[in-house]
Amino acid sequence: MAQTLMRCLLPGMLVIGQLIGMETAHGAAGSFDPTFGTGGVAVSNLGLSGVNTIRLQSTGDIIVLALAPASNEVFRYTTDGELDTSFGNNGVAVTIGSSMSIAAGDQIVVAGIVTDPNNSQIALEVERLNANGNIDTTFGNNGLALADLGNRSPFNDVVLTEPDGSVLACASLFPVGRGAPSQIALAHFTSSGALDTSFGSGGSVIANPPGACHALALLSNGNILVVAGQGVAEYTSKGSVLPTISAAKIVATEPASGFNVFQSVDGDYLNAFDLFVGEESRGHDSSVEVQRFTETGRPDPTFANPSFHFIPPGGPEIQAMVQGVTVAPNGDIVVAGSQTHFTQPGPITSNGLARLTPAGVLDSTFGNGGLLANVPPTDADFEAVIVQPDGNIVTAGVGGGGLVLRRFLGK
Repeated sequence: MAQTLMRCLLPGMLVIGQLIGMETAHGAAGSFDPTFGTGGVAVSNLGLSGVNTIRLQSTGDIIVLALAPASNEVFRYTTDGELDTSFGNNGVAVTIGSSMSIAAGDQIVVAGIVTDPNNSQIALEVERLNANGNIDTTFGNNGLALADLGNRSPFNDVVLTEPDGSVLACASLFPVGRGAPSQIALAHFTSSGALDTSFGSGGSVIANPPGACHALALLSNGNILVVAGQGVAEYTSKGSVLPTISAAKIVATEPASGFNVFQSVDGDYLNAFDLFVGEESRGHDSSVEVQRFTETGRPDPTFANPSFHFIPPGGPEIQAMVQGVTVAPNGDIVVAGSQTHFTQPGPITSNGLARLTPAGVLDSTFGNGGLLANVPPTDADFEAVIVQPDGNIVTAGVGGGGLVLRRFLGK
């Protein structure tokens, strides 16, 4: 049974603000890292429409999964912001996956939704690339593995690699009819890419709770946590849903593209979301809120649960939106997103970045009171974010069709 987590709207009047640039002193936390790319910015490859995921290999190389018109593409950048031409085909590997996880040995596992060529059914697809971007032909059928979903219609997917090399993949499923519940499909593959027949029914399971799959988490007891916004359900390692959530620690997480759930350093997990004042469909008044939940899926009362705008103070016709969240090695929380001011001449949009302390308070040592906005190039959003082991922050987004990476000093 899924447990529903309560979200509290923060009352109070908000004041209309203007979109203004925020600057930091040279060399301070939140300023560009001049050793990365050109003055802290690396731009490459035209023709992209968005970024799904950014991850790090053990070497420090940066892996980005981006959306291209005909397929998706995986890019690798060196630690100094150069496109690594030794990876894939001149730095790019083509894939059909839309979610990504880094496996042991720096292999890259991607998942997506495809049509099974053997029976024309919709299927969860998992593909594994070697660390150098070439397809790992020892996995599944020449690098691909499938779990059929029958006639069900999925609308997002997420993939998580386990320490033993096995792979969990999950998809959210539309209801089969009016009044029917939303469901999830959860599949488990062995490290060789075969469906694990000891899991569910022949390697997969379709079940109700928690109604969608926004993130997967692996627990210290071997069980699986499926997170859907503020709902959560626990499954055994064999695919059976449990009636309650155990207190086992979270040891690994991966979010679906566009959903902002991430593991904190102490085994709890975070959920970042857009908090609207009034009905979402009738206004543009929203802030970003971050919540932390314990291993049992309950709100952590010690966490500040901040609600903020990337450009304060916000107000009617000002919409702050979250696009990515990650956790630094020291527990700091970095949130990436954007803020739009809806004006009579037209909307004005700025990118935005925030850093919170482990307690959930805006970090006054970073940027301008914990915030950055209008960061050049201003036409490129912050669509994904990761923190390196040294605390420096790397963001990825698309501007003018080009993939834009920025690196900010963490201290």
